[in-house]
Amino acid sequence: MNESILQTLCGLKVSGARLVAGKAGISFENGTTLAIFNRFTLTGIAPADAGLLVGEAVSGICEAPNTISIEFGSRASIRIDMRDNAYTGPEAMELCSPGEPIAIWN
Repeated sequence: MNESILQTLCGLKVSGARLVAGKAGISFENGTTLAIFNRFTLTGIAPADAGLLVGEAVSGICEAPNTISIEFGSRASIRIDMRDNAYTGPEAMELCSPGEPIAIWN
């Protein structure tokens, strides 16, 4: 089985974060950005404290059919609901990495 493109985030440090419902975004030290449009839940951090993720590295990614979880070194995590009824558009998620094609989750 091929490794998921999201696994490329493992080890990258967060350089910016905005965790607002309907349009969340996380940027990373190498210029990669992840936009999250689907509903999500946070553990270990409040949306207003998104700046606390800056400097934290992604420590793990867990992908299941209905959810994607991204864990950070501080034990904070974001769980993205990938079910159809969680969709808010324009897509579920968008990953932009320098020099790579844009990856879209619908």
